[in-house]
Amino acid sequence: MVQKKNLTLKDIAKELGVSTATVSLAINNSSLVAEKTRLLVLSKIKEVGYVYNRRAASLITGKSGMVGLAVHDFTNPYFTEVCASAEKTLAQEGRMSLLCNSHESLPLQERFINALIEHNSDGLLLCPVVGTEVEQLQPLLTRGLPTVLVTRDVDGANMDFVGNDERFSFHLATRHLINLGHKRIAFIGGALDAKAARDRRSGYVDALKLNGLPVDERLLFDCDNHSEAAEKILPEVLSIESPPTAIVGFSDLIALGVLSALIALGLEPGKDIAVVGCDNIAESSRHYSQLTTVNVQKSQIGQMAASFLFQRLQNPHMPPQRKIFESELIVRRSCGAYRVS
Repeated sequence: MVQKKNLTLKDIAKELGVSTATVSLAINNSSLVAEKTRLLVLSKIKEVGYVYNRRAASLITGKSGMVGLAVHDFTNPYFTEVCASAEKTLAQEGRMSLLCNSHESLPLQERFINALIEHNSDGLLLCPVVGTEVEQLQPLLTRGLPTVLVTRDVDGANMDFVGNDERFSFHLATRHLINLGHKRIAFIGGALDAKAARDRRSGYVDALKLNGLPVDERLLFDCDNHSEAAEKILPEVLSIESPPTAIVGFSDLIALGVLSALIALGLEPGKDIAVVGCDNIAESSRHYSQLTTVNVQKSQIGQMAASFLFQRLQNPHMPPQRKIFESELIVRRSCGAYRVS
């Protein structure tokens, strides 16, 4: 039996009577190795306590087995689900994820990208921070690091992209409220320097115009994408002349903040004022919230983003791919109706 100290692939191969190449392929889950042999190798590795030196291997193969996963807010349940799905798909293909919560910081995003390149990472799934331009992504293109943009696109980037049809989502939400008879509908949340926010607001505007309703700037309210921000701004929303009878929140986080503020004011969501959110996070379906929302295909977005990355790794020169998932309205108590109009 070989000793655990300073074990090498050659030691493992000698123990099993196979080639060093076979051991390496088995560790990397290669389809070139029979499943029985792979399991035998993994069992022996566990038995003797061998730890695979991926840094050394990456110098030879050019592959690290690591994939970067960067979003601007891990605390947002939307991104939690997207990232969990992407990470699971990556793991199934033998990749480990390096996570970065970029906090809408261009310098932090830049440092993470540079670190991935320096450590020879296999690729990157990136939800770009607000203000990201093609220039900030140039190192990825120059160094050939396979990258898939997730949820947020960057104009002119010409990269693989997976996301939601944001404009349609808010057309759907606003049209539902209009069909329920509302004519004064407020839009709360979403920084307009983010493309997703602009697209969601455009969907809101589209629905108003297509149904012959004016776009009243007094009904448009910006705030950070957090429940607390929505709670703070709601008194201002309700104090305007001819206040809204319905509110559509940029996200479920915003809408849940609105629900909380309404209850604190002694108002009943769905009865005194209708509320609709977007994203269908788990909290929206709780009995105490029963938030009407637009279901965004979060798990599918994460899974498809990882799938696009694998395809890009196999064929670096193929044309960029795009996948836009459609959304659906889920009607609950907060809008005052239990069926789609």
